[in-house]
Amino acid sequence: MEEPTKPKEEKVKKKKEYIKVRGYPETLFFYPSMIVAFIIFLLELLIIPDLDPSQAEVLRSGLGTFFFAVFAFNFIIVAFDFGLGKTALIAFAVIIIILVYLLVKDQIPGWDFGFDWPEITASMEFYFFFAALIFIHLIIIYIYSRIDYWLISPTEIYHHRGILGDERRFGNAQHAHIEKTTPDIFEKMLFLSGDIFVKPETDPHIYRIANVFRVNKKEEEIRKILSYVPDKRVEF
Repeated sequence: MEEPTKPKEEKVKKKKEYIKVRGYPETLFFYPSMIVAFIIFLLELLIIPDLDPSQAEVLRSGLGTFFFAVFAFNFIIVAFDFGLGKTALIAFAVIIIILVYLLVKDQIPGWDFGFDWPEITASMEFYFFFAALIFIHLIIIYIYSRIDYWLISPTEIYHHRGILGDERRFGNAQHAHIEKTTPDIFEKMLFLSGDIFVKPETDPHIYRIANVFRVNKKEEEIRKILSYVPDKRVEF
């Protein structure tokens, strides 16, 4: 006789009891400049010395210009917020300017005003120390994010900060208002980040957790933790 097959035991997935939310400063978005600087350092170290002087000079100038453009782009991202509408408007204006230039450059004598783009170059040591500086800064940011975070559970919210573990607790997490925003399209592209705003019921202040990594997933996890309680939102 065949033995009856035992039903497979289903794995019971334990419901997560809390979620940690960590924010990061705006300087995090300088990591593209770090990557570009390190790549140029490797090119300066391994490839450029084997080129003849004229080719090496042209390549150094091109790499320097490219690095400057990336760094300027990073600086603008950190300094300003680029919503979808503003970004589309700027892109449209740039396209219009380029088209106008291409149409009239041959029609107006002296359109370029005799202007030559300056050669932008830097030493191999500059690129290395620039990349090292940003890399050390990112390590410090990561370490600091381990001791400065928000913890959200079904019953309370608290903010843990500092090496000594200073905490600020907010009760009645069920009635807290949690809102996600993605104010900058470039920050969203570079880090999948956005801001989470926390408005505890027992506190008049609104707390911003800036540049939360994978903010959409993080918000979904927060909603799941608080899902068993009706969502009573407080408008602000």
